[in-house]
Amino acid sequence: MKSSSLSLPPGVRAAAETVLGGGAIREEFAWMSWAGTVWRLTGDGGVVIFVKRAADLAGERDRLGWLAGRWPVPRVAGFFHESGDDWLITHVVPGVPMYDPSIGWAPDRVATKLGEILRGLHSTAGVGCPFGVSKRGNVLIHGDYCLPNVLVHDGELSGLVDMGQAGLGNPEDDLAAGVWTLHYNFGKGFARPFLDAYGWPPMTDQAIEKLRRKYAR
Repeated sequence: MKSSSLSLPPGVRAAAETVLGGGAIREEFAWMSWAGTVWRLTGDGGVVIFVKRAADLAGERDRLGWLAGRWPVPRVAGFFHESGDDWLITHVVPGVPMYDPSIGWAPDRVATKLGEILRGLHSTAGVGCPFGVSKRGNVLIHGDYCLPNVLVHDGELSGLVDMGQAGLGNPEDDLAAGVWTLHYNFGKGFARPFLDAYGWPPMTDQAIEKLRRKYAR
């Protein structure tokens, strides 16, 4: 007997049940943000998927397809347009968000690791990327590089989620998001270890605050 607490359109529910292998399904609200509303579905056998609903998710679906093999992003399990919205079904990626207390890291270590990870992401070859603008100085960016969207396992990057803004862009966009998310989660004082670990030139306090304010959500 399947739970009916989550009202999914018939096509979306049928696809989710197929991926989960039938049997009872545990449905949990995961999160809601500007990028959409997300639910976590767990099947009897322990298979986990996420169902995301938003007005337009075609761009995220296409980005996940292009990024597969380049970055640790979720695999797409289904895509539908139902009830006036897009519905994106993805497989789970391992790890927990970098702000999760279970990691046991002090804020300065989180900041340093966040910068190291971003340096690696920005070094990824973006040749042929169909998203964003290919021009001098642009790199492959996440587009919403905040702690909830960066997952780690055993101390290392294991997954990236909310990829709807990924593509070729100004690296400062991700740096601004990183400074903003550290300030939001831990308060002031953690921008410098983040920027230093990334390898960004030294900035004044005023310049750091200006950078933080570039991130607007």
